Amino acid sequence: MSEQITSVSPAAVSLHGFRAKQWVIVGLGLLVIGVTLALGFWQLGRAHEKQALLEQMTQRAQATPLQVGKDAIELAADRWRRASALGEFAPSLTVYLQNRQQNEQPGFWVLTPLRLAGSDQYVMVLRGWIPRNFQAMDLIAPYKTPKGLTQVDGLIAPPPSKLFSFFSDPPAARIRQNIDLEQFGKFHHIKIYPYILRQSGRMDDGLGRDWPAPDLGIGTNYGYAAQWFGMSATAAILLLYYLVRHARKSRGNSAA
Repeated sequence: MSEQITSVSPAAVSLHGFRAKQWVIVGLGLLVIGVTLALGFWQLGRAHEKQALLEQMTQRAQATPLQVGKDAIELAADRWRRASALGEFAPSLTVYLQNRQQNEQPGFWVLTPLRLAGSDQYVMVLRGWIPRNFQAMDLIAPYKTPKGLTQVDGLIAPPPSKLFSFFSDPPAARIRQNIDLEQFGKFHHIKIYPYILRQSGRMDDGLGRDWPAPDLGIGTNYGYAAQWFGMSATAAILLLYYLVRHARKSRGNSAA
């Protein structure tokens, strides 16, 4: 008696069993794997970029100090580079940025424009930090401001980061949440550079200068990359499990 030949082989049964629903599941699985892999590599790329920036910042901090008013300084190229400025402080233009912390203690950042010697150009100096008085929120603790020609040493830095606020600060406000250097200069009719000089060094003036190192969030990027790669591996394992299970089920149906 001749052997009866079925019209569908086991391999054909496996392929034939893949209907629209299964193809959608496979497609979504591949999409998830591809997207999470891409996001993981993107986070790795960001971490590498920030690491290169950190090395660049270290090199700038070790370079020869710049002279504000004499050297051509650009924030993009000279951020976090050491610099010094010679001039006179304008204490009447001092502003206090509130809700700024040092060593996890709330207080104010003290910013005073410095008029450069022999010029009408100003540079904003982030002089230091003072604690807040919680019994009188608008009371500024005493501190000293040098008089006459003064040399200020520090780092070229971007303007202070802006904190969220429901209302904009009045132009003349001395205690304020944020500061826009361009608007500040226009309001007071002075020419001021678009960067600040973050003062460094210890001196007996009542201001704290325990500035934290810039946090670029490199560890966060590596953490996100690990999460995305983990999700990609999980999706790949689940997809492989689904395919193996489907293949075994198709063989079982074919044998029956």
